[in-house]
Amino acid sequence: MLPLRPEPILETKLLHINIIMQILTGVFVGFWPSGKGKLKFIRIQDGQQEYQVKLPKYMRAGLMRELVVGMGVKVAVRWHDHAWQATDIVLFSGAESLVSPPTLAQSMAATHPPCRVEICQKGNCRKQGGVQLLQELGDIVRAQGWEEWVFVEGSGCQKACKSAPNVRINGQPYHRAQVHTLIPELRVQVQQTTNHRLGCGDNST
Repeated sequence: MLPLRPEPILETKLLHINIIMQILTGVFVGFWPSGKGKLKFIRIQDGQQEYQVKLPKYMRAGLMRELVVGMGVKVAVRWHDHAWQATDIVLFSGAESLVSPPTLAQSMAATHPPCRVEICQKGNCRKQGGVQLLQELGDIVRAQGWEEWVFVEGSGCQKACKSAPNVRINGQPYHRAQVHTLIPELRVQVQQTTNHRLGCGDNST
């Protein structure tokens, strides 16, 4: 998902190491987990392009409380270890938002699968297998070739800790979620989406 490296606005050579710096301006569209399930990255939509930016530890807790999907962001980043890493961030909200809600909805619809699966990675959900659930569902989606229709991501707390692990599929909550109970629902979502795109209706009589 990470795009090709954009043209740098600043490039210096120090001890034979190229330091690439850039300002990314766009809309926050969600968090992205690392390989271990920790929410270390933010996703920024800039028109039809999406960037994943790694947050330093000192930024993560505060931004998880403050960032809301649709909020405008301006992030100073550097290219390091094959990824964009944030060095500073400015948030915009309300009238200051950089992209209006219709434009955001259109751009997300054009670049994201129609089925969004959010798996809580906090607190009791993490203890009750949320990390493993995220990894297993992601592996199954890739193995089934569903990437075009299903997007799996980690989320913050879903406020149902006593029913962990918690999952949302297109906003619909699933408590005490397990892979074997979620896969049939995802299969239905994929089937409905493919039928819609192919113009297939209900053939039952």
